[in-house]
Amino acid sequence: MVNASIDDRTLAESMGLDAEDVRRRKDFLEFGAQDIALLNDLHQRLDLDGAAFADAFYARLQADAEAGKLLQDAGQLASLKQKQLTYFEQLGSGEYGLEYALARMRVGMAHQAAGLKPKWHLGDYGRYLASILPEMLRHCGGDQQKLLATMSALIKRTLLDSQISLDAYFQSEHELLRLLSQAFESNIEAVFIADMKGKVLHANRTVIEICGFLPEELAGKPWQHLFADQQSEALAAIRQTVANGGRWQGEAWLCHKSGKEFPAWINVSSVKDDNDAVTHFIVEFSDITAFKRTQQELAERTEELAHSNRELEQFAYVASHDLQEPLRMVASYTQLLARRYKDKLDADANEFIHFAVDGATRMQALIIDLLTLSRVGTHGKPIELCESGVALDRAIANLRLAAEESGAVVTRDPMPKLTADISQLTQLFQNLIGNAIKFRGETSPVVHVGAEKRDGEWLLSVRDNGIGIAPEFFERIFVIFQRLHGKHEYPGTGIGLSVCKKIVERHGGKIWIESEPGKGTVFYFTLPVNHGERRRHGE
Repeated sequence: MVNASIDDRTLAESMGLDAEDVRRRKDFLEFGAQDIALLNDLHQRLDLDGAAFADAFYARLQADAEAGKLLQDAGQLASLKQKQLTYFEQLGSGEYGLEYALARMRVGMAHQAAGLKPKWHLGDYGRYLASILPEMLRHCGGDQQKLLATMSALIKRTLLDSQISLDAYFQSEHELLRLLSQAFESNIEAVFIADMKGKVLHANRTVIEICGFLPEELAGKPWQHLFADQQSEALAAIRQTVANGGRWQGEAWLCHKSGKEFPAWINVSSVKDDNDAVTHFIVEFSDITAFKRTQQELAERTEELAHSNRELEQFAYVASHDLQEPLRMVASYTQLLARRYKDKLDADANEFIHFAVDGATRMQALIIDLLTLSRVGTHGKPIELCESGVALDRAIANLRLAAEESGAVVTRDPMPKLTADISQLTQLFQNLIGNAIKFRGETSPVVHVGAEKRDGEWLLSVRDNGIGIAPEFFERIFVIFQRLHGKHEYPGTGIGLSVCKKIVERHGGKIWIESEPGKGTVFYFTLPVNHGERRRHGE
């Protein structure tokens, strides 16, 4: 049973239950002051225990094989008993006004929400009434007139109780059905319900927008009527799945009322009765023409990008061979001129030769760095389990001369095993430590490489005591060719940190910076833990 989320006030308003309504109900039953007085007198003499009544009431329901299945939740059972106890207290107050009616309404609501059918709780209520008849006979003694009057009052109150309880029960059902109907009709997908013979029983209004049919046009027709020709395989799969009580999802071609066929995404769910037998099925579908068009455009765009990448790779190959060779010749012959004609040319000529050699050398460095950047994603080695300490050792070895010349000291935390391309990890460490050595202050560089596991990934860092970077440049430094200093102050092409960013992103991580001018810099980057650790730790 679906639990209706309907509050007391909403249900009372929908029932028209107020003080005036309670008065009219009592007047119609001719349930008056004399009846109430007789019942109050009976209750006082019987001295009934409300808690014992509630326990006994639900114990009998739990003993029933069918009803007992619905009362297995201890919290729900306690709530039901509390509502019955509140109702019983209202009986004892002897007023039979609005508060009594609301207490009775809440019991009816609770029974509906629990799925307890009226036949069960009214039958149980009948047992309660039968149990107090002997006590009523003793109470009235031999006074037949009093006995008849008390019995008449009890019958009237029973009818009033039943009225309010059943009204609440069925009004809750009605409100729930109204909410479900509203959800059904407002669904952005087309929905219809069919019986096991395939006949459409009801369709929502969205079918008009998607396939052009009015709901009443589909009612009574075979649901296969909506499917395009050549869909026998999908129809057979749906029938088999529904017959077995399962759920089918997939794409199929449907037919618009105009005759135009369109692709649809379809969900088909079976509906079962209390005996777990399939009685109906629900079909939900939506037009995915726009989605398929977008998918096709995306595939074409992906192919265009792949083609563009292939062209860039070809350009990179040309740049690595055809462009570098003439540059080497220019540099070599310019250097030869410098050696052969040194002191034979004037100062201007020597300066011009120096500029030519320097330009050719820097162009070679720029091409090499551009090739490195372009190949991060396409020419990398497999990302696999490796020792990051080995990559760090290689990076420090490559920087040995620069470290000795500057007096740099590099320290480290214990380095982890992680999942990475070890060659690119070496390059990443080399670029970051190399920057720490290059952009040093007046004191010798002190560099520390840190590693810390955090939230299912490794957080690594390279900390230095160098010149630092102002916050407004934090994003700019990762952009290709973005230099913060002139080439004469600090040599380089302005590509190194772009390479670092691309390497980290290829590994699924991110890189960022913390720094202040004159107070050193920390580069942080994240890398995934190795897959074995993920499995062991459930990450």
